[in-house]
Amino acid sequence: MQVKVHHNGDDAFIAWKPEGFIKDCRGFALMRRRNGVEEVVSTWVGFADEKQKDGERRASTNWPIQKYQWTDYMAHPGDRLQYRVVPMVGPDRKNLRADSDDASEWTDAIVLDHEVSPKIEAYFNRGIVASQWVSRRLGITADDLKTKKLRKVIETPDDPFRAYLMGPLGERLFALLAQAASEKRDVYAALYELDDEALETALEKFRKRAHVVLANGSVKKKGEDQNAAARERLAAKIDLHDRMVSPRALGHNKFLVICDAEQKPRWVWTGSQNWTQTGLCTQANNSLLLDDFELAREYRKQWDLLKDAGDQTPQTLKDENSRPRATKVGPAPTRLWFTPTVGQVDLEEARAIVQGAQQAVLFLMFNPGPADTLLNEIIDTARAGDGEHRLYIKGVINQDPSTTAHPVELFDQANSQKADFDVVLPAAIDAPTKWFRRELKKLPDTFAMVHSKVVLVDPFSDHPVLLTGSHNLGPKASGINDENLLIVRDAPGLASAYATNIMSIYNQYRWRFRRAVQKPSKQWKGLEDGDSWQKGYLKPGGAALREIDFWVGA
Repeated sequence: MQVKVHHNGDDAFIAWKPEGFIKDCRGFALMRRRNGVEEVVSTWVGFADEKQKDGERRASTNWPIQKYQWTDYMAHPGDRLQYRVVPMVGPDRKNLRADSDDASEWTDAIVLDHEVSPKIEAYFNRGIVASQWVSRRLGITADDLKTKKLRKVIETPDDPFRAYLMGPLGERLFALLAQAASEKRDVYAALYELDDEALETALEKFRKRAHVVLANGSVKKKGEDQNAAARERLAAKIDLHDRMVSPRALGHNKFLVICDAEQKPRWVWTGSQNWTQTGLCTQANNSLLLDDFELAREYRKQWDLLKDAGDQTPQTLKDENSRPRATKVGPAPTRLWFTPTVGQVDLEEARAIVQGAQQAVLFLMFNPGPADTLLNEIIDTARAGDGEHRLYIKGVINQDPSTTAHPVELFDQANSQKADFDVVLPAAIDAPTKWFRRELKKLPDTFAMVHSKVVLVDPFSDHPVLLTGSHNLGPKASGINDENLLIVRDAPGLASAYATNIMSIYNQYRWRFRRAVQKPSKQWKGLEDGDSWQKGYLKPGGAALREIDFWVGA
């Protein structure tokens, strides 16, 4: 049995491959060794003919896992973990035993640490509300999605439910701000949105040591301001500079530069997370913390350019943005682009990275646009394969681009003829079932569910490449908006962390998305009391077996 474990500092992703079909196997038990203590991982769904209490969990020795990968959400940051996969065999579900002969060895120990590459920390929130744990914690019923209750949760700074939704991302951001304020360090932020009581309070503590360029969000008319309340509150308290570029463009950055004790720029916090209640709590977002003087200086210089530009986007700014900033963070080479650029030079480099993929492209996207985007490039790359060396391409997109005025052929069969291509959209369980409560897909009057803008190429090769930042990966982001796009190469731990996060979100939505378009008679009813469930996964030459091979490194 081959087993591989990846992690993102918060969750562990386990993939395995047995030597072949296992007779009478009803699934796999997953054993966890946490900080030296052995445990059986629990699952949430039983066999099709069983009854289940609402929210019931049972050990995977009793309700085994009928697939070949699992995300362990019950792991915790700081845990030292090992895993062992054990087939559960028997004539029926009531007479199962552990098949120790076909079981795996214990995996090598990992520690859930956020410094996944030297001087680079990766953070993710827990912002997908279309989940059973959110439904149960809110008390969602068939007739009440409890949206008012969730609104109250995310607007209350000390609410423990809010803290859990923010996850390690929110915890780290607030800790950074608190430490920098207490040590009287200067910070420089360029923000698209600011709408969170706790974040505004954190900035107030810096007084004039907080230097913020604040855009006006996304508005329809000149002079409108989505950040009016925060702007009025902070204007006399911090060093605040207006950048009112919408609706002409978006001041779409969300970066923070933190200075050291000598007020030299040292740390950069960047990613997809807006400084809002929803950005922290009800959207899937990612952030990086990078400890590098040279990179921090480049972000600080960009802050100055944005401050000096005021509400304009002068040609000098575009020209300056049209050159990449190259440096190393620890051993990892990086390239940094700011936008708007001239001639889509940022996207040209990104396209070349996708075109050069040898193994895989994994991605999360919000709204790249209808044409000439990195999504279009990924689809073109999938179609350009030779059919033998098939790329593994998986992703999640916030909205369906095939329904726009210029449709993207996201679900065309041609995408998967020469590559193992599969993309899903956010979905939720819309009515109670035998096993599940109804779920809330998103808060009313909000749009984003998957807000990360991430492309990960060849994550388990010798030369993985990560692209992340505020950049929505399309022409508007490249040529009109204020954005930042960070490209990090040759950082395997960072690649593994982002692969874990992408697959966690992909797997969360994949079953829900497929269920939404299936006839009720075809929808999954529970575990199979037999061994034939293995056949689809282990079919020679099949996409499912290639997926297993990819994740175990076979």
